[in-house]
Amino acid sequence: MNTDNRRRIKDNIILSFFGIQLLMLLIILSYMVGILIIGGIHVISWKTVFTSMLKGGLFETIIGTFLLFNGTAILAAPIGLGAAIYLSEYASKNNKIVRLIDQAINNLAGVPSIVTGLFGYTFFVKTLRFGISLMSGWLTLTIMALPIIVRGSEEAIRMVPKEFRETAMALGATKWQAIKDNVLPTATPGIATSIILGIARIAGETAAILFTACALTMRGLPRTPFDPIISLTYYLFVILVTSPSTSQNKAYAAAIILLSLVFLLNLVAIVLRAHYRRKWRR
Repeated sequence: MNTDNRRRIKDNIILSFFGIQLLMLLIILSYMVGILIIGGIHVISWKTVFTSMLKGGLFETIIGTFLLFNGTAILAAPIGLGAAIYLSEYASKNNKIVRLIDQAINNLAGVPSIVTGLFGYTFFVKTLRFGISLMSGWLTLTIMALPIIVRGSEEAIRMVPKEFRETAMALGATKWQAIKDNVLPTATPGIATSIILGIARIAGETAAILFTACALTMRGLPRTPFDPIISLTYYLFVILVTSPSTSQNKAYAAAIILLSLVFLLNLVAIVLRAHYRRKWRR
């Protein structure tokens, strides 16, 4: 058997191995989604979506989830992007402080969500006296989303060829102008994807907002950022703990809506990335 045949056999074995893994993942995902659809699709309707919780609907939970997503994105995106620009364009890798910041970001990504939630409760709710509110939830979830946004944006910026910077600076642009007008527009697909994936990462979090943002006793929608909310994940947690048998169908319905929101976020990331890649190639 010659070398080409051996290499071909090895490649086929590796492809088959990864293909089997992918197939298993698809089967598991399809099974999970199928259980949710069978259990909750008959409960979901426009009436359920737009009816208040006080009348048996899910309106406040859906709006609360959107408020958490949007507020976290508004806070985390500029902070994460600024940190990524600093680490990739200005920071020196030989600097001890920079290495410490870099390691801190890596460690932050591995902190369990319950620990982040306890920190948010201690610092934002109690020390800063924000109380159990949207603001406390936003700040706590921002801490969780930042590692993904920083790392993804940093890699997207570093993938831009050095010639883009050097050409702009050779024509008289400052370093910041070169970054703002040449590097960032080129890196936009990766930056947008990292931001959306960071928000999708915190979409299913319950522990982080359990002590910081949500209250079951609230009535109606929050009037200010310092009012509590109720989200889909918190609602799922409460009804499955308090009445798992009587509320199972409604739990399935809430899970379907939450899963749809996460899929929608990932779809937006894919569409944005494809759009900006086509625009950049032109």
